[in-house]
Order: sequence, then structure tokens, then C-alpha cells
Amino acid sequence: MVAYRRLVAKVEEREWSVHGQRREATSRDPVRLPAARQAVLLRCLGRCENPKCGGQPLDVTDEGQPILEVDHVQRITERGRDHPSQMIALCPNCHAMKERGRNRKILQAALANTAKRQHALWVKSSTTSHATSCES
Repeated sequence: MVAYRRLVAKVEEREWSVHGQRREATSRDPVRLPAARQAVLLRCLGRCENPKCGGQPLDVTDEGQPILEVDHVQRITERGRDHPSQMIALCPNCHAMKERGRNRKILQAALANTAKRQHALWVKSSTTSHATSCES
């Protein structure tokens, strides 16, 4: 509790001196392909693609879509591709475990395999219709 009060005191000391200010920033984010994200959302059928997902939120967005985050299993900045074969739809909890969880390396490897497998399945069956999608 002492540590918490100390942090709150620091916030309260500076809060009004920075209120409303903005930082100047230059971004060098990779260019992303919207079609890649849309393909993953179609492929996931509205569900988290982590095979061991412990439970996706039942809530939906204002547009009625499932709460899913499309993520690269290998970061673009680390030679990953902006391609559905290397992207996966995750619920917020699974996304946090992939990025910050203690077992994230194991999960990242499993998700990479899942993304490749799901991509191959959908490419192979592209002549058949998939009735349900998570985004039109």
C-alpha cells in the first residue's frame, strides 16, 4: 500500500503540469494490407483461433462484431509477413498471453502452426462456401 500511495503522490505532483499537453512523435510503422486482416477475420468465423483459448468475451463491438484482435505471429519488424498465413485472430486475453505471458514463446510457436494450418485449409477449400464470417 505504501508503494501505491507513493506512485499516486507522484502522479498528483505532475498531473496538472502536463494536463492537455501532447508529445511530438514521428512514426515508422510498417505498411499494413487491409485485405490480409479481413481474410483472417473471415477465416476465424468469429472465434479466437487459439486452440487452447480459455474463453472469449461474450460481448461484441458497437457494430455487433466479435471482440477479436488480428495479430502477426511473427512481427513484421522481425521479418514477418503481412499475410494471412502468418496472422491470427485472438481474443484480448489470448493476445495478452501471446505478447506478455510467461509461456509466450510456446504459445507463439503453437499459434504460428495454427495460422499456417488454417490458411492452408481455407486456400484448399476456397471453392466451397463458408457461410459464417466474423466480418463482411
